[in-house]
Amino acid sequence: MDSDSPFSPAFVSVFVPGSTFLAVAFAAFLWYRVSLVKVRDDEEGTSESLLEAGTGSNASVAAKVADIQDAITDGAVGFLATEYKYIFYFMAAFSAVIFVLLGSQDGFKTKYTTDVDGRPQAPGLFIALFSTISFILGATTSSLSGYLGMMIATYANGRTALEARKGVAPAFMTAFRSGAVMGFLLSGLGLLILFTAVVLFKMFYFKDDWAGLYECITGYGLGGATLA
Repeated sequence: MDSDSPFSPAFVSVFVPGSTFLAVAFAAFLWYRVSLVKVRDDEEGTSESLLEAGTGSNASVAAKVADIQDAITDGAVGFLATEYKYIFYFMAAFSAVIFVLLGSQDGFKTKYTTDVDGRPQAPGLFIALFSTISFILGATTSSLSGYLGMMIATYANGRTALEARKGVAPAFMTAFRSGAVMGFLLSGLGLLILFTAVVLFKMFYFKDDWAGLYECITGYGLGGATLA
């Protein structure tokens, strides 16, 4: 690490993964708070319309909201299943393009070289392989975040509607917490996977070639942004 950095390698190695675990734990806590809003206690539901249920008891309203929420969730899962099928094809094709283009820059060499300043340079095969792995990791993280976000949204929408019957503040807090779940979960998982990739790539394959390492790591952002 740069001697001008105010942080030691040991501090960074503990702080970064520690912060990601805190983010995921806080997201789980917020999800738990949202889950405290009960939609229904039974699994039978109701066949009456929401307008009709609105004139009845709280239980009948909650049951109808649960029915609507279940239908929305089923539709969302079906949409994601179809979308991710085509995303898989795209990931496979674009991963092959990345590997071929980057590896062919030096003819897929496997030997380290040095630059004019004597610093080691990773061979093209390494750059191609680990850029492709980074791209797949980024795309997978983005896909996972999208799925979790959709599940959180459909899980919370009915609960937000029920809380709105009590007032603006309860509904706002339910919606805010569910949105924060996605924010903290995405940030925590993304940073943890990125940090782990940097550490493993550096430990096993890139020696002191920081330029080559971070050239490969940019594939993570490319994968995540491509599927965002």
